[in-house]
Amino acid sequence: MNESILIDDFGPLPVHRPATVADLCRLVKNAAATGQGVYPVGGRTMLDIGLPPIKPGIALNTTALNQVIDYPARDMTITVQAGITMARLQETLAAEGQWLPVDVPDPEHATLGGAIALNISGPRRFGYGTLRDYVIGISFVTDDGDEVKAGGRVVKNVAGYDLMKLQVGAVGTLGVITQLTLKVKPKPTESLLVTFHCETADLGRILDLLHASRSRPCAVELLNRAAWQAGGINPLDYPSEWVLAVGLEEKEATIDWQLATLVAELNSASVGNHAEISGLSATRVWRVLTDLQARPESKLIWKANVLPSKAAELAHALSRKESDLIHAEGLNGIIWVHSAEGSRFEPPPIAGANFTVRRCPTAWKKDLPVWGRPTNDRDLMRRVKQTLDPRNVFNPGRLFGDL
Repeated sequence: MNESILIDDFGPLPVHRPATVADLCRLVKNAAATGQGVYPVGGRTMLDIGLPPIKPGIALNTTALNQVIDYPARDMTITVQAGITMARLQETLAAEGQWLPVDVPDPEHATLGGAIALNISGPRRFGYGTLRDYVIGISFVTDDGDEVKAGGRVVKNVAGYDLMKLQVGAVGTLGVITQLTLKVKPKPTESLLVTFHCETADLGRILDLLHASRSRPCAVELLNRAAWQAGGINPLDYPSEWVLAVGLEEKEATIDWQLATLVAELNSASVGNHAEISGLSATRVWRVLTDLQARPESKLIWKANVLPSKAAELAHALSRKESDLIHAEGLNGIIWVHSAEGSRFEPPPIAGANFTVRRCPTAWKKDLPVWGRPTNDRDLMRRVKQTLDPRNVFNPGRLFGDL
């Protein structure tokens, strides 16, 4: 039976699952020649992100392109096909005591290529950075149906563009990613989450303390009561408005020092008793904190970006709407809001804040600025799209609406 899918109620789009890169090249070339669009879908975990398609075409399921091409573990690099799932990639690296320290929701289904296309990150972003920081080589298929390589063992990028950086976060609008070379890191031997609670009025001072902390946390997650309860985690009875989860990852002796340092520093702040989560329990909490950003039950999810120094101010402003589920990367200035069903979207009520809408009803996307307020680089991004994909083959409409 032939499979088809809808993307934001657009379609149906016939789904093709190429078994080889040559098959993928052929599909792209044929689609471009007949004026169709090409929509990479991968593990289909992030199709609700972006604007609706504007052009009939085909969906490309890339999950058959999932092989490990080269893994010289001593060099701490790995080359894989882009259809590999994040879970399988991490399992491969774990066998050598290594990992890619970037959190992606639903890793059993999410593909590396899809995560790269959206530059997905999670709680560990503060300590380890984003996928953009780990890509050192990339291959992708152009609108001519040719596979192009950049970075890695290639000395010079094509046409003067840094094609690796352009593809990261391009929402699949510049080509179909087929292969990636990544630098990786040794996996820490110990992982600990320290949780405590506080009131809204104390958030600013506590976040400032954590920013200056000598304990060097790799993550600082801030959750209101609704978000904490939604995760199903309750190591302590938290009577306050907010819960903070501070991530520490290192070898055991270093973790002991980090924990003692952090607890001593928190003694000067207005925080409730702390709890320590380690082992398999910590693994589960990391997963919950990551998966919250794509929580299936939430009908409206949006993300605000502010300077880290304004994160507490924005959290305070947003917390006035008690029905909303709020979680934040406190020291990155990233705040996620899950509004109650039936709510209308309202931009973040603070100067200098921007936003993107992670999920909303398709009908809203006609008027809602899904990608936030226009910024100075928007015109430049459009020109890059028109230069590298002049026939508007890849994900047409998904990023710019009309392109």
